Amino acid sequence: HYICMLSYRYEDEILFYHEGGVDVGDVDSKAEKLKLPTGQELTLDAVKTALLKKVPAAKQDNLASFVLSLYKFYQELHFAYLEINPLVMLDDNTVVPLDMAAKIDETANFLAAQKWGELDWPPPFGRAAYPEEALIRDMDGKTGASLKLTILNE
Repeated sequence: HYICMLSYRYEDEILFYHEGGVDVGDVDSKAEKLKLPTGQELTLDAVKTALLKKVPAAKQDNLASFVLSLYKFYQELHFAYLEINPLVMLDDNTVVPLDMAAKIDETANFLAAQKWGELDWPPPFGRAAYPEEALIRDMDGKTGASLKLTILNE
């Protein structure tokens, strides 16, 4: 299977495709989609009816429960994008994610930093960090104060 969760300004979207793996192809055109407006709660019934139509009925309950838990995890940790491909269901209905890619929303750092643990944020796109910026970033990690430095001109 394939599952992807994306955040937009006023809604989240969940894409699910009953086939996954390296040759999954164009999931945007193949996947079942569920749009969830901000603040609306995801339910097992919504997952089953919108996303799991092509999954055997005997596997739908466990898979829907996994999707619900994954979405809760996605929200609590402020992901902006989360993709699992492939997502495997064993014969005993155990769900096993084999590969995952994700992006978190850095602006939620003040809300979720303790849950995320220690993360190294990359320098702005297109340039390497200056040694002075690295020193301040290191000091920032060792103090309760917020220390930031971005060198704009050399």
